[in-house]
Amino acid sequence: LAAPRKFCSDILSGDWKKTDSGVFVRSNSNSTSNLISYFEQLIERQILKNRGLLRLIDGFKQNKFINPISKEEATVDSVLQIQREAIEEYFENTVLDKEKILAWAQSAQNEKEQARVNREETRVVTEKIYQKMEFNSVHSGSFQMGKAGEKVEVTLTHPFEAMSTPVTQNQWVELMGENPSHFKNGAYTVAIIVNGRPVEMQPNHPVENITWWSAIVFANRLSEKQGLKPAYDLSELEFEKNTRPEDGTYKVFENLISGVKDIRRLKINAPNNDIYQTSGYRLPTLAEQEYLLRAMGSANGIYHFGDDQSELKNYAWFKENSNNATHSVADRKPLVIAGKEFYDLIGNVAEKSHDFKALPLRGGENPSHSSYTTFPDTRMLCSGSWFDTAEDLSSGKYYGEPPNCFSTSVGFRLVRSIK
Repeated sequence: LAAPRKFCSDILSGDWKKTDSGVFVRSNSNSTSNLISYFEQLIERQILKNRGLLRLIDGFKQNKFINPISKEEATVDSVLQIQREAIEEYFENTVLDKEKILAWAQSAQNEKEQARVNREETRVVTEKIYQKMEFNSVHSGSFQMGKAGEKVEVTLTHPFEAMSTPVTQNQWVELMGENPSHFKNGAYTVAIIVNGRPVEMQPNHPVENITWWSAIVFANRLSEKQGLKPAYDLSELEFEKNTRPEDGTYKVFENLISGVKDIRRLKINAPNNDIYQTSGYRLPTLAEQEYLLRAMGSANGIYHFGDDQSELKNYAWFKENSNNATHSVADRKPLVIAGKEFYDLIGNVAEKSHDFKALPLRGGENPSHSSYTTFPDTRMLCSGSWFDTAEDLSSGKYYGEPPNCFSTSVGFRLVRSIK
């Protein structure tokens, strides 16, 4: 508090008058109002806390004055010491309307309590408005991966946890500080202040318009935030001048003898670059994505809910019902796996995979269609989007896009290996 002594004297000013007993007191008609104004400024400057108001109220109820700033508080803070002394002096030398002060103190305490309740209600409402980032555990197991006639046996030996929804615009903004999404303006648009400027978003709509690189940057930041070792090591990558890793403008090196392009500086923080052995958040492999779509091997139909295409609108936003836009996540029926609900596994946005195109599919244990020495020209997508037809949403259907491309119909969800 700047110049606390002057602050006290300016507020607690008044004319002095000698009483019949010979004691000089402040007795101007505004003395009580001056004190109340003083207390209000102490509250505004967060010097007078709620416990101080309660102390003052309790004292007046007992027909005595108890300084709202205690001795203990004053001994550890010179500003509080000055305020306490000023209040003591004012009470000793001023004629005050104690009933008026009590009424004010009770009203102020009620207002503070109501403000606390309002903040709590706002917090609860906000939690309901904004989809939480929730991870559900998925146990290990085997399943048939791929389309009919092209299936391979796959076994995932490690359990993992997967997000219950795709990453939302709000979740992205909280971590990345910006919103690249095309569908940020609509019926549910809000604006939040990030680094001093407003960022618009439809908070529960999936984030889209992002590169594969930006998705793994997001995964690394989430890992770091939670004290986990990031899955992806980008430290040796070289990017074009004045660009960020999430832009995907990395430098490509070409072997003049073989003609093979590579970025041999992308690493996975795990033995032998094994993505399944990382501890941080990451993109799912194609096998993990289809394992979810097939309800851990128990759903072998066209869709995770069966073969009846007329049911698709209940589980997914796609070309037939999307009105050419994304929608809030968790607004369609979920796929329930081991009692856990997974939403938007098909439709709304197609989802990025850790793997890049290397068909035919690999079977066996923990397959990953990835290479860390060969230039990954196409990363895989699955599950279809608001833009796609019913056929495109079928399990075992895959797509591809370059890792530095972005689309209004592609988002992602994260997974993490459980060791």
